Parts: sequence; C-alpha cells; structure tokens
Amino acid sequence: MVATAALDRVTATLLLLTTGLFAVVCRYSVRYLNGDPGQARFLGWLCATGASVFSLVLTSNLFTFALAWCATSLCLHQLLQFYRDRPGARMAARKKFLISRLGDVCLAAVLALTYQQFGTWDFAELFRAAEQMRGTPSTSVHWICGLLVFAALLKSAQFPFHSWLPDTMETPTPVSALMHAGVINAGGILVIRLSPLISLSAPAMDVLSLAGAFTAVFASTVMLTQASVKRCLAFSTVAQMGFMMLECGLGAFHLVLLHMVAHSFYKAYSFLSSGSVALDRPQKQRKDTPLAIFATSLAIAACIALPMAAWTGVDPGERPAVTGILILAAGHLLSTAWGSRVMYLMLPGTALVSVAYLGLERSALFLVTPMHGAPTWTAIPILGLFLLLATAQTQLTWIANTRPGRGLYAHARNGFYINTIANRLTAAVWPIRNTKGAY
Repeated sequence: MVATAALDRVTATLLLLTTGLFAVVCRYSVRYLNGDPGQARFLGWLCATGASVFSLVLTSNLFTFALAWCATSLCLHQLLQFYRDRPGARMAARKKFLISRLGDVCLAAVLALTYQQFGTWDFAELFRAAEQMRGTPSTSVHWICGLLVFAALLKSAQFPFHSWLPDTMETPTPVSALMHAGVINAGGILVIRLSPLISLSAPAMDVLSLAGAFTAVFASTVMLTQASVKRCLAFSTVAQMGFMMLECGLGAFHLVLLHMVAHSFYKAYSFLSSGSVALDRPQKQRKDTPLAIFATSLAIAACIALPMAAWTGVDPGERPAVTGILILAAGHLLSTAWGSRVMYLMLPGTALVSVAYLGLERSALFLVTPMHGAPTWTAIPILGLFLLLATAQTQLTWIANTRPGRGLYAHARNGFYINTIANRLTAAVWPIRNTKGAY
C-alpha cells in the first residue's frame, strides 16, 4: 500500500493555513518558554504535533489519514500535560485522551467497513465508487458515514464531549493557540476530505447539522457568563466548531473551509495576545425597548442581505439556514449601534459586510464543491435555536433581573454542570493521585 500526497486546491489551502499557524506558534514558544527547563521537550512534542497535522492534511489515503489522526492526538496529549504537577492540567488531558480514543475506535471501524464495502482506502478510488452509489447507499455506507460523523463530533469538542477544551487553560499559552486554532479543526478536515462519501447519507448530514447547531447555541450561552478571558475564548471555540459542523451538515463545505481559515487566524491571535486583554461587558442603557430594536434591525437586515444574496448569485432558498443566520448576524450588528452616533454608518456598513461575506463565499466555491446537505426541514429548528439565542442576547439585562434569570445565569456560569459529570466519569476510569499518594 503506497500513500501519496493529495495535490488539490483544498490541500494547498489547508497546508498554507497549518504551516503559517505552526510557524507563528513555534516562534512565540521560543520566547515564551525561554529559560524553562522543559523547553526542549516542549518544542520536540510541538514539532511532532505539527508533523502529524501536516500528514493529516497531505495524505490521500484513509489508512494513513487515520494514523496521522491518532498521532496528532497522542502528541497533543504530551503538550496538554506539560506541567505534570498540576492536577487540573492532568484531568483535562485525560478527558481529552479518553474522548480521542473513542474517536479512534470509530475511525478503526470505518477502516474495516470501508475496505469491506469498497475494497480500497485510496480517496480517489473511494470517491469514484461512492459516486456510483449516490441516491441508493447501502446500510453499510450509512454505518460508515455515521461513524465518520461521530468521530468528527468527538474531535471537534461537540456537546456533550466538549468539557475538556475549556479546562486546558493550565497548559502553556502556545498550546492553547495551537489547539484552538489548529488541532481542533481535525474534525472539520475529516468531513471536508470525505465529503463525497459522508454526503451519501442524509441521516448523517442531519446529525451533523442539528448537533452542530445545538452545540453552537449552548456554548454561546455559556460563553456570555464567563469572567475569565481564556475560558470565554474556549467556549467561543466550541461554539465556532458547532457552527462549522452545522455548515458541514448543510453541505456548504466551501463555507467550512472559509470559516476554518478565518477562525484559525483569529483565534491564534486572540490566545497569543490574551494576556494583554481585559474582559469588560458594560451594559449600555437605552431608552427604546431592546426587543423592538432587534426586531426592527432584523427587518432592515433582511432588506439588505436578501438583495445582496440575489445580486451575488447565491440563491437564498438553496440554503435557508445559512441565509437566515446571515440576516440574524446583520440584525445583531445593527441593533448594537442603535441610537448611537455611528448609527448612520451601520446601514452601509452592514451592506458592506454582507457583500464581503457573500463575495468570499463565491470565491470559496473555487476551492470546494458544495454537496447536497441536510433537507430543508432542518432549517426550521436550526433557525429557531439561533433566533432564540439572538433574542436572549438583546434581553440580557431584563433576564438578569428576574429570579429564573439569575438561576439560569448561575447554571450557565457552571456550564450546566456537564464538566462536573465529565470529571467524575474520568476520575472513575482514570483517577488522579496527588503528591501524597491520595486520590
């Protein structure tokens, strides 16, 4: 079996992204750990992680992809527990290790089922065989797609397997940047690479879109209650990965690639500069009703975004969930400046943002071909979740002053205790002893 490099536009984009990211993180690490006795060990595992990610991006064979997938996780585990004397860091590393091994089991089962069904692991041959089955996939293909989706959800820290990511704050800052901007994208890379196969199964695409949408809304809600800058950024990453899985489920794989590039550079910068940022969310007092402002902003945003979508050649009815979320984002942008001195700039600004986004979407079509994703009915619960979240954000002051709102805030501040459950399960499977030998 000979594994060759995949030479295409997607590979080139991902390779530029990963090499640029690792160059920045490595340069930062040299200065960040200057004088630390473990610097050489850290840089060694950092380079091993980078080599594994490069292999993941470049391979054109499912077997070598699975090997690189496992190697990336194992190398990252060493970086996560760089400070072995910190119980919190060790607990987060062990949670990540156990979840990743579950993903490895899924991928191992995919290898066996794929070879049994198609007789090859080569991507090109696999996709040619899969294309002949489009519209009439077998039960085995549904299992393959379902396992691939489950592996991607595990790798991308989707609910309820997300709690390890916000708990990795005791690792060196370069690890956080590497993880949140690079390694966490492995689930998205898996789906993009195998999109011709995964898109054969409509149930698998449904699971991707609905699980991603719920994770995005859940993590965004928790993020709003966090006081720590890094934990806020961590839950932001979980939400962004959820949105990325939603895009995968909708078949908008070109948007996934565009989102991945933009989010990676943004999040790397955010973590590497987080030490100089203070988290402050002053509540702006307004005379008008926030809900009425938001409703009016949505109407204006729809009048702006829909013509822009038609003008750029994007059919708003083709992906109603994506178009609806664009309108929600534009409406939220307008509502934040309502009544201020810059309000007169927001209408052309919103139009400019819409045109820029839709123009980038059209450009991304040159890199990745979209597939038929989840059916239209999934747009209803997805848009309902995002509308609920956006509306709640406009009513934060009112919600915080109610008794149920104060209780909800406390529960959200604790991540609705998913982290506590995950810690107890991890401790039961893999207990951590302190320096005195007790649990």
